[in-house]
Amino acid sequence: MSKTLHGTVEIKLDGEMYTLLPTLGAVRAIEAYFGGLRGASQAINALSIDGCAVIIAGGAGLTGKAAEAIPEQVWQAGVLEVSVQLNAYLVALYNPKGPNAGKAQPAKA
Repeated sequence: MSKTLHGTVEIKLDGEMYTLLPTLGAVRAIEAYFGGLRGASQAINALSIDGCAVIIAGGAGLTGKAAEAIPEQVWQAGVLEVSVQLNAYLVALYNPKGPNAGKAQPAKA
């Protein structure tokens, strides 16, 4: 898997596929709403429909009317099922390089 794809999560809601990308823009949008990634994690663990919707909108880069439709779709899909997928996405946001940081650089002389 390419490092640029590490942490990309696809979620299907109401027949629509949303691709959540692990970008700095997504992190900033999520942190702005929750006050940090820890707050986002707590919202997922609390099975918050609105919290899950904010994370999906932030990760997919949705705003306006497109973002407003997400809470209903999360509820219809089942917040428990959605929350499991979002946990994997948040883990990627905590560690954007992935589990293998790559080869160690040789020491410079």
